[in-house]
Amino acid sequence: MEENFIPLSSLTTKVNLAPSAPALNLKTIKLTGNFPRLNDKKAAFIVQPSMFRAYTGTRINAATQVYLIQYSLWLSGYVKELIPGFETVVCDMGVMSDKNAFCWIEFIRFLLNEKPKFVCCTVTTPIYYEAKLIGIIAKQILGPEVVVIHGGVHATALYKESLVDSMCDVVALGEGELTFGEICQGRPYKDIRGIAYRDDNRRWMTITVNEILKRLALGEEAYFIQQNAVISLDPFVQTSLPRPLMTSKQLNDLPHQDLELYKNSLNYHNPRIIVKSHPFIQFETSRGCPFACDFCSAEDDYRVLSPDRVIEELKYYKRYGIKELRITDDQFLTDVRRGEIIAEKMLSAGLHFDINLGNGVRADRCTKKFLELFKRAGLYQTGAGFESGDQDTLDSMRKSLPIQKSLDVMNIFREVGIEVVGFFIFGAEKETLQSMQKTIEFAKALMPDYAKVTVYTPFPDTQAYARWKRKGYIVSERWDHYNIHKAAGVYRHPNPDLTPEVFTEWYKKFYREFYSNPAYIERQILNSIKDGSIVWKTPTALRTFFPDVFRTSPMDNVKADYSG
Repeated sequence: MEENFIPLSSLTTKVNLAPSAPALNLKTIKLTGNFPRLNDKKAAFIVQPSMFRAYTGTRINAATQVYLIQYSLWLSGYVKELIPGFETVVCDMGVMSDKNAFCWIEFIRFLLNEKPKFVCCTVTTPIYYEAKLIGIIAKQILGPEVVVIHGGVHATALYKESLVDSMCDVVALGEGELTFGEICQGRPYKDIRGIAYRDDNRRWMTITVNEILKRLALGEEAYFIQQNAVISLDPFVQTSLPRPLMTSKQLNDLPHQDLELYKNSLNYHNPRIIVKSHPFIQFETSRGCPFACDFCSAEDDYRVLSPDRVIEELKYYKRYGIKELRITDDQFLTDVRRGEIIAEKMLSAGLHFDINLGNGVRADRCTKKFLELFKRAGLYQTGAGFESGDQDTLDSMRKSLPIQKSLDVMNIFREVGIEVVGFFIFGAEKETLQSMQKTIEFAKALMPDYAKVTVYTPFPDTQAYARWKRKGYIVSERWDHYNIHKAAGVYRHPNPDLTPEVFTEWYKKFYREFYSNPAYIERQILNSIKDGSIVWKTPTALRTFFPDVFRTSPMDNVKADYSG
């Protein structure tokens, strides 16, 4: 091995938070000059500290949430069935502490206790730098033999960056279950389809764990974004043959999500605005979406769990006391009849859950029959992607949705009695000041129970990113600035009137005008007095309008041991 590692003995036992702050005592962490012997049959799934904090302090401050990372559960269930005696563990830094340094200290302790051969991280764009830190620390604590694996949309789209700019060894491209299983079996990388990997080990780390912790404690996270913590010499990145997307049959053959992995975190609690009953779980009953919205990275190859397989999974959840389902399909109503059959089978089997279609449904796919059936099975809330009140703007984001359809479906939602969270977007390619005002008026006319607007953000692996980069609109790849609730100037909008400052102003204007609409206020007061929800809607309103004062934290929602 040619990788250069800082000896563990060089780590100090204390980290100063600030000149006037007490030191963090690391004496419970045993450090030696030797790397520990790793367990070849153990994988650790790591959740980054900012996984649930990226939007605190924004206008969706009231909806800060924590939840089970469902892909870890599917991966864990699959690899345990594939490899007898294989173990999986989780380190959820997202719910450990509001102080980043504490999270990373606990991560070090976790690595020393568990000694996993595989350290795995799902990479999302705004917190890519934290995925880098996970690999750097894992290599320094566990040594060069630990295998650092990145997965997720961002890592798939920018696999070369993940491999060259960090201590990542292999990227699982696209869907990960089959790929992850073969990596853990120890197959040669060249024989595993659907991965990118390094074919050399010439990497030098330029920072010690101790310095990492000091900078995090002082709030200097930006250092790790602006400075190279890893130097790669002549990096040679290989990609294997592509792995086809899993078929519906393969999805149906997957074992249950491994709820043993996260059994303690079943007690994570969330605000009533997004979760009605606890414990709850995210459940993906299908993958892919045939529609082509340009801001979305979903595959267009639609594959499903059969209704019978869905029922089998739901019975399994009941054994763990799950009370609520948050269905996270890319588009649950691609096949409306399938959705109706699932509801019918749930009713026949006596399976009742509170159900939230949190990822949203398309207005042109939602029927009264479906909503009535699913309400009987437990549906109480759905998201709805209305996006814009201007047809040209809608068309420019490839939404393919007539505005009238949105007005029609809101009448059905009200008639059936389903809570609606309306999704809106400012900033698509044809956006203007006038179209943004039309969107505000449209939202007020629709009057969903809740509304949220986001700033159009072309994430890697979307049509929008490819097109805007080609046209020269992308001006920054500072990934931590890719935040849909904060206009950070990552692109130059084709309309020169729409600057980051303008988007920030209109973002606030949307929330101010929607939630101060007299008709909306009257309806909410009457409904909340009638059903008693005024108890939780009042603090929700305060956190929405005054996010800097009533700032939320994932720690507010945790009532469990964070380490699984």
